[in-house]
Amino acid sequence: MNTTLKPIAVALIAASLAAIGTHVLAEQQERFIERKAEGWFFYNEELEKEPEEQPEPEPVEPPQNVTTSTPPPQSRSPEPSESAEPAPPAPLSAKWLRENMQKYMDIAFDNPTVENVQAFLYLQRYAMDQSAEFAQVAERARLGNPMLDETTRRPLATFAAQDLDRQAGQARSEILASLAERIGVFFFYKSDCGLCRTMSPILAQLNRQFVTTPISMDGKDLPGDPFPNMRPDAGHAEQLGVQVLPAVYLASPEGEFVPVAQGAVSLTDLQERIVLGALQQGWITPGDFNRTRPITNADMSLANSAPLSALEGLGISDDTGFIPPEVLLQYMSNAQRGMQQ
Repeated sequence: MNTTLKPIAVALIAASLAAIGTHVLAEQQERFIERKAEGWFFYNEELEKEPEEQPEPEPVEPPQNVTTSTPPPQSRSPEPSESAEPAPPAPLSAKWLRENMQKYMDIAFDNPTVENVQAFLYLQRYAMDQSAEFAQVAERARLGNPMLDETTRRPLATFAAQDLDRQAGQARSEILASLAERIGVFFFYKSDCGLCRTMSPILAQLNRQFVTTPISMDGKDLPGDPFPNMRPDAGHAEQLGVQVLPAVYLASPEGEFVPVAQGAVSLTDLQERIVLGALQQGWITPGDFNRTRPITNADMSLANSAPLSALEGLGISDDTGFIPPEVLLQYMSNAQRGMQQ
């Protein structure tokens, strides 16, 4: 480029820049005048708009050739209020009388009018007549049945009952004599024990049959020295658990002890307890024990011949475990025949 033209070019460029700057300034002034109401916030930029929510896609309809099935509704258990209420008991039945007899008596007691009292008395008369009818039929049911008739176990006639008592007493004496050959008696007492002193004659009589060992808790004999062979306690009372005096224990040569009395008892009661303790310890058989009882047919026991476990499945009719009378009667009759065979 020609050097002489440089100043002219520079001047033209400067003039152009000045014109552009003047135009821009004028435009800014014009915008400020137009937006002067915004004050100092004319420079704020507009906030970005939040994105609009997109509509949910419409559900796609299943193909026309696909069939859908709705599951059957579940059976709903009836609410407690919907369940049928149990029927009331039959009028004048045993259950009805149990539930209502007291109500009639309360009404008559609180308001004793003639009508209220008569209503209760009529019910009472009915219950008594029904009880008498039951008692009469019960006599017919027991008639000739040795399992149900108590006279076959213990006769009501005085002469027969007394004879049975003599037989039982004789059997008890024989068993006691047999036991006296194998076991002895320990008698615990204290010298200042009043009941021990009262019971000492009974132990003296028992000593005629059993070898009796008197053991003094305080090392002294009773007044009058009834037990010259007395021995002081050497810890036996604590070992056996003696708590009440006088105390009587059975003792075997093998070191077995059976408590038969803690406290004062009669001679007859003491002898019966000795026989029972011997049964408990296995020193006599159940048959021997039954001989000492003043009853007959003592070995006939439905409790032993008709176990409860055998009653399961015998026609239980409801959830209460009730067995129909005819089924129960057949079961008991079979158990009775089994005892008699």
